[in-house]
Amino acid sequence: MSFNNGWKEYKISSLYDSYNGLSKNRKEFGFGYPFLSFKEVFDNYFVPNELKNKANTSKKERKKFSISKGDVFITRTSEKADELGMACVALKDYPEATFNGFTKRLRPSEKENIDPKFISFYLNSPQFRNQVKQMSIITTRASLNNEMLDKIKIKLPPINEQKKIGILLYSLNKKIENNNKMNKTLEKTAQAIYKSWFVDFEPFQDRKFVESELGMIPEGWEVGNLGDKNLTKLVRGSINEFVGEKIYLATADVNDKKIEDYNTIITYDEKPSRANRKPEPNTIWFAKMRNSKKLILVSEYNKFLINNIILSTGFMGLDVQEYALYYIWNFINNEDFEEKKDKLCTGTTMEAINMTNTKKIKILIPSKEILDKFNSLMEPIYKKINNNKVETRNLKELRDSLLPKLMSGEIRVPLEKDEREVN
Repeated sequence: MSFNNGWKEYKISSLYDSYNGLSKNRKEFGFGYPFLSFKEVFDNYFVPNELKNKANTSKKERKKFSISKGDVFITRTSEKADELGMACVALKDYPEATFNGFTKRLRPSEKENIDPKFISFYLNSPQFRNQVKQMSIITTRASLNNEMLDKIKIKLPPINEQKKIGILLYSLNKKIENNNKMNKTLEKTAQAIYKSWFVDFEPFQDRKFVESELGMIPEGWEVGNLGDKNLTKLVRGSINEFVGEKIYLATADVNDKKIEDYNTIITYDEKPSRANRKPEPNTIWFAKMRNSKKLILVSEYNKFLINNIILSTGFMGLDVQEYALYYIWNFINNEDFEEKKDKLCTGTTMEAINMTNTKKIKILIPSKEILDKFNSLMEPIYKKINNNKVETRNLKELRDSLLPKLMSGEIRVPLEKDEREVN
């Protein structure tokens, strides 16, 4: 292993030429050519392989605001200082693409001396983020201008070491991405099976159908209310006293079915008043607020959630019979449910659903035998989803713990003899 330092300090402006992105009338977006959005820069370490957004751009604009391999894109203005200076890097050329006006493009003047993977992780490391925060100009919005960029310094190891570090961290990041993609596919598969069984009734077409409040349903099935039948009960009461620390999840920490922030640590004596719900096994939680899809599934093997998490009272909880867990989960994880929930939300400043109105939501109740079969079919899918989430959380912790140490040189990657001699 090479223990010689070999790291050099540079002004970022000496390594990159900066250029602000494309600003156009809103009417010019939604069609045309690929366009890198502010959100895509903010949310990713690397420019997504396929750009989902479009902009109506001219040939001149596409040349001026182009995206090439090695380009860095950095958020240059935001209402929040924490959103300033977030960066992602292009790992390939994007023909015909342009980038958002609230971002800057940093184009390397000497590509051969900077590894794109390394620089992406460096710009997302605490070392760089702290510099940006200290220089933030807060008026009505935070901004990152060329004068600030000229003052920001970065430390780079020799190119061979950059590449080794980049490959290491990129492999962790890629595994995280693959797990997330796999889970989306598994969720879609589960939803498709749910729709086939309980919306289209495909396995039950040989049965007699009868009229109900929810339309034609197989004979022998019932229609009930959510939280008011044998399948589900609304979670009431508060948490019991606990020893040590827990992680508090507010509704803002959850996006759809993904928990994005585990960073709020609480004790029983020092916790927000809203930290008052315990995720027990076989419970399902959804955000009460209108136009807010935030869902959490807690099965008996979600040990991390059960042992470490306290939820906000902004979540409504359902205590579900074990044999109906994945049926109720897929019912909740359906846009039809969100529409029903939103229509029953009340309030003046903040519209939300309450327990009384939750019980007004109609739900189809198949036989226990059918629910058992469905649950058995779904269980391997959701076990795999949970295992992927556990692995992803561990990989993120490893990546985030290695990142500052690798970027400061505290931990050095092993180099071959010939690589050390080159440097």
